[in-house]
Amino acid sequence: MFDSASRGSREGEAVDRTAVRSRVGSMDDATRIPAAVPLDRGQVRFRTLLFRYLAVGFILLATVAVANPGAPTAGADPDPWDYQREQVDVQGRGALNAYARTAVRATAWLAKSSIERQRDMLRLSLFDVLVGAGAAESLGGFRAANAQLLEAATKAALLGLIAWGVVRRPAWRSLTVAALLLVVVTVVLTRPYTTVELSARPGVMVPNTMLAVVTRVAPEGAMGSDADGEPTQRRLLTQYWRSYVAHPLSRMQTGTTVLAEAPPGKKANVLEALRKNVSTVNDWAVGHRGPERAFIATSALGYVLPFAVGLGVLAMVAACAQTLLFVLCLGGPFVLPLAVAGRRHRRALVRLWLAPLLGSAAVLAGASLLSFVVVRAAETLHASDEYVGLLLAGSTWPALAAFLIGRWLTRRRQGPGLPPPPGRPAPAANAQRS
Repeated sequence: MFDSASRGSREGEAVDRTAVRSRVGSMDDATRIPAAVPLDRGQVRFRTLLFRYLAVGFILLATVAVANPGAPTAGADPDPWDYQREQVDVQGRGALNAYARTAVRATAWLAKSSIERQRDMLRLSLFDVLVGAGAAESLGGFRAANAQLLEAATKAALLGLIAWGVVRRPAWRSLTVAALLLVVVTVVLTRPYTTVELSARPGVMVPNTMLAVVTRVAPEGAMGSDADGEPTQRRLLTQYWRSYVAHPLSRMQTGTTVLAEAPPGKKANVLEALRKNVSTVNDWAVGHRGPERAFIATSALGYVLPFAVGLGVLAMVAACAQTLLFVLCLGGPFVLPLAVAGRRHRRALVRLWLAPLLGSAAVLAGASLLSFVVVRAAETLHASDEYVGLLLAGSTWPALAAFLIGRWLTRRRQGPGLPPPPGRPAPAANAQRS
């Protein structure tokens, strides 16, 4: 009897549990957490890959620049430009003249640094100058000192390759890759200067190509009949120097822009003649206009600073792209034989070598083109400023006074209709009128 009662109670509990499960649902299904989908980290976006390559190029360039600060430059220019012959000197005593002298020298330094970076981008590859020439010279010296040993090693490697093909009979792809790598190593060891020169050539050719495009798009900027873009570059950068250094320097020395277009070697004689014949020019030259000089120098520094920073950033991006392009071109002969190994190797070669190579060339082209655009924008801004100053010559203060009076009258006319400030009640007159 007791067993039947306990059996009945267990059956009742089973029925109750079944009913509860039918109403609420299975607890296993409710507490089950779906498995997280694993992230696919095998494929990286091209932009991310290119950014990483450029970061590696920046690290390489910074390391080499720190380790070898006394590297040779492009050499002396046989035909110096105006900025290289300009004498930035301002006479005068007092705090204001000293400040103006410091500010105009800082302006000249910023403009000169910008021009030098733009010229270097078209003349040379910085990483090649810091590393390439020295590495080629060292490798050439090593080859000359160990010519017999290297020749014997090459013959032994060739015999070993032939023996490997006869005895082991590998796949023709593997045998072809090994033979091509042996040929590449032999050519690099015997022609180090040519290898470095060919690797550095694209980094200089891309900016010059963009400058040729600028010359073709704006043919009025080209001077002479040279095929390259050097006349256009010289015209742009010389005008940039005159706009942001020569013009304010002439104003600080004479009160006018009469010295801005004069040749740098003749400016001293022209200034001396003006001081003898015009007393106002002598007052400017000796430093009697300290406040005006300080204002002109501050304005010039404020004008040139954003353009100099922009050109410096673009030059740094171009230098990193040139470094990456040099490294990829230098490693190209060693990785191109892998294209024979199979389809998987060709895909990896395209993704890890060819695509970053083209991307770095595109970045270099974009930085070069943007640098020319920035220089042109700087010239346009200065020309518009000069034109506005010419239109308002003699009427600047009356125009400013008319503007202030008109603004005051407009505010007074719109004053009663202005909405009340937030948090304050409306005026009583408006409440009674409503």
